[in-house]
Amino acid sequence: MPDFLIAQNISKRFGITQALDDVSVAFRPGEVHALMGENGAGKSTLGKVISGLHKQDSGTVTIDGHTLRPGSIDDAFAHGIRIVHQELAQCPNLTVAENLCLHDLPTRATLSLAGSLVDRKRMEERAERLIRRLDPTIDVRRPLAELSPGHRQVVQIASSLDESSGKGHHPARVIVLDEPTSSLSIAEVDKLLAIVRQLAADGLTLIYVSHRMNEIFEVCDRASVLRDGKFVATNTVRDIDESVLVEQMIGRKVPPPQPRARPHHDTETPALEVKGLSSPGRLHDISLRVYPGEVLGVGGLVGAGRSELLNAIFGLDPRARGSVRAGKATLLSTSAPHAGPRASIAAEVGYVPEDRKLQGLFFQLGIGENIAMPVLTRLATALGIRKPAGESSFIAERLRAFRVKSAGPAALPDSLSGGNQQKLLIARWMGKKTRVLLLDEPTRGIDVGTKAEIYRLIREAAERGMAVLLVSSEMPELLALSDRITVLCNGHRTGDLDRPAPGPTGSHTDDPRAMTQANILRLATSDTLHTASSTNAA
Repeated sequence: MPDFLIAQNISKRFGITQALDDVSVAFRPGEVHALMGENGAGKSTLGKVISGLHKQDSGTVTIDGHTLRPGSIDDAFAHGIRIVHQELAQCPNLTVAENLCLHDLPTRATLSLAGSLVDRKRMEERAERLIRRLDPTIDVRRPLAELSPGHRQVVQIASSLDESSGKGHHPARVIVLDEPTSSLSIAEVDKLLAIVRQLAADGLTLIYVSHRMNEIFEVCDRASVLRDGKFVATNTVRDIDESVLVEQMIGRKVPPPQPRARPHHDTETPALEVKGLSSPGRLHDISLRVYPGEVLGVGGLVGAGRSELLNAIFGLDPRARGSVRAGKATLLSTSAPHAGPRASIAAEVGYVPEDRKLQGLFFQLGIGENIAMPVLTRLATALGIRKPAGESSFIAERLRAFRVKSAGPAALPDSLSGGNQQKLLIARWMGKKTRVLLLDEPTRGIDVGTKAEIYRLIREAAERGMAVLLVSSEMPELLALSDRITVLCNGHRTGDLDRPAPGPTGSHTDDPRAMTQANILRLATSDTLHTASSTNAA
């Protein structure tokens, strides 16, 4: 099948950063074509150049023989190119129909001075036509805020298919999907991949940007790899394996994560002990223990209460009740509310939240100040006066140890790739003064090379005696990093899983207490509280 969309010799620079360097990639009608590479490799930039959001410094983008005006969203749109961003660009307070028709609301004339009113019937009929093609179960009259993340992603894709945006505009022929599944549950991912396949079967070209290898091999026909802004190769997916793609992406082989050796508890005193932790509508009587040098994984589906658990432990949920102890410090007791995040930090508890942009980093401050923020008082004089020399030494050591690639401590976090932003956030908390580390999706939205680095950092922290409570939606990651796993469903702890003792291969596959993907899924979909052993839960 001939190429019909061609990005030829594309170069793009942002300041001192060469995001794309003479990149050429061609796309065919009706294919799902992955753009792959490490964070900062240039794949999202290329997608934005193709869709007219970025103006390239040199090179051309042609579709069906027409050369698009550089940096012209209107020209790209008129010729059928759409983009669906990783961050949902929607209005949660409006209905699904209003979101789908917001750019071109149908109106009807009135006799009043108002002139015209929104024709809600036509608006909802148009929205129904768009949604019916992808997911007819979505009610276009519902407020968007009431929909699951998966359904909201479907709505955003549906908006890219709207053909009512003006005369002379070509219907959608190319859709750029930038990390479309990064915040979806397993079931929602499966539904979205089915929609992607359906759109490709209808003749659309899907440019699929993702770090998730299983999705690439499940849904993509070809994959083009970029590294450091340069084109590396275009592969037919069925003819290669994951190790080849990884090596093309990072320039070296990365061994798959291996389960780490089970730690020995030198003390029976847990580093973190949680008893009867509850929060109205969020958590119900959660108890657990994490020992020094141990990684306790938290499994469950989206909405199970995993992030809510970490928020309550750290002191971000004022309605939480129960008991939380970190070492000898009591953070929450049955007789008093949580002492708050300051008390958690003083008790040497660190927290890497799920969303680094909204909850983690201070984007108006330099990366140096971002790293030093939790320990500024410790680095200051007794009178609270900051000591620049001490701060600079501390920041330089953290940047070096965590291999954060930046222009310097004064650079803003927004200038970093997603993977380096994540390492920056981890560098803030994974210091010598942290004894308990709460990690919520620490590798979400980052490439395989950076993942391997973060796995190394987590293992090294545990080996130094840090207690880690790890939330991850990627089960291979959870199984590789965890010593034990506790599983949540609808805010309840439904069971605990342990690493099986050494034995014949496959001997533990039927053990309901063994750490396996099947057992995690079984407990994650269980509505009944499972009775777990008292040794694994407090």
